[in-house]
Formats: sequence, C-alpha cells, structure tokens
Amino acid sequence: MNQHNDFPFFESIRLQDGAFYLLAIHQHRMEETLENHQINQPAFDLKTYLHSFAFPEKGLFKCRLDYGKTLATPEFIPYRPKLIRTLKCIDCDDVSYNFKYNNREQIAAYFAKRRQADDVVILRNGLITDTSYCNIVFFDGKEWITPESPLLKGVQRTFLLNQACIKSGRLHRDDIKNFQKFRLINAMIPWEEAIELPVSAILD
Repeated sequence: MNQHNDFPFFESIRLQDGAFYLLAIHQHRMEETLENHQINQPAFDLKTYLHSFAFPEKGLFKCRLDYGKTLATPEFIPYRPKLIRTLKCIDCDDVSYNFKYNNREQIAAYFAKRRQADDVVILRNGLITDTSYCNIVFFDGKEWITPESPLLKGVQRTFLLNQACIKSGRLHRDDIKNFQKFRLINAMIPWEEAIELPVSAILD
C-alpha cells in the first residue's frame, strides 16, 4: 500500500489521559480537505470513529489518523515535544502546504537547510509563514500576533484565534526585530505548554 496514494492526508490529534482535544476543528479541516480535493467519503463523526478503537487512557499521545477515500486505523504514539532553541530563516517562495498532506518532501527539503539551527522559519516572498511543524506567534509587548498567511492553518492556531487569545497580521521578515519573543504551537502543543523563546533565537 502506498500511504500517499491511498491515504494522502493525515491529522495529528492530542490525546491526553483519555481525552481527545479540538476534535470539532480537526473534523472541520478534514471535511474541508476532502471537499477541496473532490473526494466523496461517507459522512463520519470523528469522535465516534476514534472511540470505536481501544486507546490509551493515561499519558500524552499523538493520535495519528491517515485518511483519503476512507479513514485508516488510528495510531497512538507516545508524545514528547522536540527541544527547540534556535530557528533559521529560509526563503521558500514556491512552497505550498495548504492541506495536511502525508507527502512532506518539500518541507523536509527546506528543513534540511537549517544548518546548526533546530528548525526553520519558512519565508514566502519575504513573509513569515510557519516553522516546519508549528505555527509561530510573536509578542510585541502588548499582543500576540501570528502570520495571516501560514503554510497550514493549524487547529491550535484556529482555536486561539477563535478565542481572541491571539490575532493575525501580515508579518514580514524585517518585522521580527520589532517583537520581543515568540511561541510555537500545533495540535500537540497547547498555548500554555508552548515553547517560548526570544526573537534573538531566530537566525537570519
């Protein structure tokens, strides 16, 4: 089986002590992805589907769910966040990752250019988008601002915007110096657990 062909998309869902997080936002993104790619899959309820499998009820896990014309069997993987200390800016004007594809070869190629840094900040036409696996949010002393045009609209990003905890804005590479610090978020990393670093950790 070719994972990219049979199940071209995936979701990473936080499972902590038996509770799945942000399922409504995950489901919305899955439905939007299928509709955009004109894939007619029978209607499904993500919560009901996941609860039809045995899953760990203690500890923190990444629930990885591959999908396409059907839903695959979910995997439950013990989760430990990566240690990030520095990021390197990488110009990638041709990069596109509007949907959560299993094929991440393009992003992996840019990640490989990080040199001594732990991850990359991907720039498209000079504008800040994302790191290789997280949305980024900057603090200017008053507000937390995330790029308005990320590579991928992450579920945690969507949740925080909906809650008005953060706002979005057009952020250029040259704007980095105007901020004090930043946080990295994704489906597995809620706001209160997000890595927080000074902007000096972003290497040009």
